[in-house]
Amino acid sequence: TTLPAGMEWGEIPATAVTKDDHVLVLRRAEPPVLEFDRQGTLLKQWGQGMFEWTHGIRVDRDGFIWITDGRAENGRGQQVFKFDRNGKVLMTLGTKGVGGVTDTTFDGPCDVDVDSKGNIYVADGHRNNRVVKFDKNGKFIKAWGTRGTASGQLQVPHALAVDSRDRVLVTD
Repeated sequence: TTLPAGMEWGEIPATAVTKDDHVLVLRRAEPPVLEFDRQGTLLKQWGQGMFEWTHGIRVDRDGFIWITDGRAENGRGQQVFKFDRNGKVLMTLGTKGVGGVTDTTFDGPCDVDVDSKGNIYVADGHRNNRVVKFDKNGKFIKAWGTRGTASGQLQVPHALAVDSRDRVLVTD
């Protein structure tokens, strides 16, 4: 794979693959999202100026792209975004540039996945040590986890996945 002249890879926190086998590379550089075909040809690049510290990218079962932005600076960050395949924002979770542990804030969102009913799960792990569940429209349902090592507690829920039976699997 060759990048355009003057473009460097930078830090790459995550990648994802679309249903048509295109590879999405999430970078901590501008533009942050690069889409390549199977042969490694750069097809699209988008997301310029949107993110503070990209962290996770996922393509859900319906082909939507989800990206987590895990830090707040410069009036950006601490959010989770849902995009269509062209990079158009369809939904935003979290409060732009504000970290917290409320129904409307994150503090270090790392990963996101969606179950078969459209419920959204966010590993809010770098500081909040919790998993947050939203309905398909982005309405807060609940959160679980606190910092610790006892049952029900988490250290850094860094990644999660929803399996075919809608079980939420969390790496901690």
